[in-house]
Amino acid sequence: MLVGASKVDITPSSPVWMDGMIREHKSVGVHDRLFARALYLSSGLPNKGCVIVSADVCAIRYEDAQVVREKASARTGIPFENIVIAATHTHSGPATKGFFNPTEEGYLAEFREQLVSLIEQASKEPREAVIGCVSSEERTISHYRRLLADDGHVVMNWEPWPAERIVRALGEPDHEVGVIVAAEDTGSRKCLCIAFNHAGHPNVMSGENYLLSADYPGYACARIEEAVGGMAMFLNGAEGSVDIDGLKDRDWEGVARAGSALADAVIQAVKRVDLCSDPPFCTIGARYALPPRRITPAELEWAEIVLASTGGKIQAHADGIGDDFKAALYKNLAAIEDPIAVEQTCIALGDTALLSFPGELFAEIGREIKTRSPFAKTYIIGLANGSVGYVPTRESILQGGYEVDTRRVGDESAEIVINQSLRLLNSAFAKIKQEG
Repeated sequence: MLVGASKVDITPSSPVWMDGMIREHKSVGVHDRLFARALYLSSGLPNKGCVIVSADVCAIRYEDAQVVREKASARTGIPFENIVIAATHTHSGPATKGFFNPTEEGYLAEFREQLVSLIEQASKEPREAVIGCVSSEERTISHYRRLLADDGHVVMNWEPWPAERIVRALGEPDHEVGVIVAAEDTGSRKCLCIAFNHAGHPNVMSGENYLLSADYPGYACARIEEAVGGMAMFLNGAEGSVDIDGLKDRDWEGVARAGSALADAVIQAVKRVDLCSDPPFCTIGARYALPPRRITPAELEWAEIVLASTGGKIQAHADGIGDDFKAALYKNLAAIEDPIAVEQTCIALGDTALLSFPGELFAEIGREIKTRSPFAKTYIIGLANGSVGYVPTRESILQGGYEVDTRRVGDESAEIVINQSLRLLNSAFAKIKQEG
């Protein structure tokens, strides 16, 4: 198999608005550098290669991913549909999506070109390589963040609610760590790339932080590169309903603790991987639409009352949102009637599948897809080729809570995503079996 790996520094050169939290002002400095990393895979046949990009930003807009994929495809010959542009989801990166703060359009113009050049570099001179996939676990970083209070409402795990009044968590995290190792096909087996997948929320640093950072995934990448060599890249998973512990370790020591724990899980997994020189390989994609959320008359009436009192002004929050933001969101969503476009890509490597999704799936949706997948190992690449926001389960929509309040997709979206994902995985599995 042919493999190429490359990375580029994407740290803004001047203060920028930051994504992930509602902040009062732009960044004031850099704690650690931000990177974009690219892994190119090819069987050696013309126009059969694919590339996965992981960038240290909170999210990537659909239109920006499209521009990068179109330009990169034109320059490299990699099919457009075989290019996956994913965000690590750091909440201390530049506002490339503009969830809560103004989008940094000037930075984005440079960012898009950097990603195109990165893909060119990764695919320019690929090396003969052996590759393998292995699963591990990390059980200390991600916690199910939706908690049931004794009065029946949902408490987010960053809210200072008395511990004795918490009944239980409303679900379970996905602790799996998927690891893909590519090494030179030589006697030295020198590491080229380690791509690792884990569902988590890189927001150890809250909205009170104004230093740019890749948060704990960036720390983990640096630790892995130092220990194993090659390039390490983080691919986030179905992280919509999980988070770090929101009430402790919200500092740089906490970043180091979480990053070290994730790195250790990956480093130990690398020791167990079996490498293969020519695994069955294919890339296929699918497009479909999700229904938009329907704002009820009661929700819209509530929003109008709130907006009348706030004048549309939105206050900064260290975590979560206030009624001011929620009211403005409801007003905007009430005017949207068009279906929400979704594109997914499945990259199959032997008995392992990488499945992209342009948003934040709840962990239980990701686990169901994994469990029902025909592949022995299936890893979700979240926040890839766009961002449709949170996709919660029907059960969680009835429960309420932060993600339910801020979602943009309709109630039936989880079932649609599961069915479409399984259809795509089954198609890839059949193709692998036919070609293998």
